[in-house]
Amino acid sequence: MPTRLVRIARLDQLAAGRGVAVAVAGEAIALFRIDGQTFAIDDACARCGSSLAGGTLRGATVACAGCGWEYDVRTGAVSGVPALRIDTFEVTVVDSVVMLAVEPEWSPNA
Repeated sequence: MPTRLVRIARLDQLAAGRGVAVAVAGEAIALFRIDGQTFAIDDACARCGSSLAGGTLRGATVACAGCGWEYDVRTGAVSGVPALRIDTFEVTVVDSVVMLAVEPEWSPNA
């Protein structure tokens, strides 16, 4: 089933070195802009559940403000334990608008 793109932010809302939390279809997503690229990951730390958008960003690594676990925002991998990951999401930027690829909404009449 094809995906659809949902507008979630503007590039000017993504400051260097900081995350932005957004909600998409009931999912909490953390957005980061690094070296001209935009990344989206699950906004909940796998260990303590804290928002990763509020964490400390160094390079492509965000440290959870609640417990200190570190994640690669490009892959969702936990630093030191690459097999442990959180979800990442496909991001598309068109005319300075950040869009997220999501599954189309199910309709009982489809």
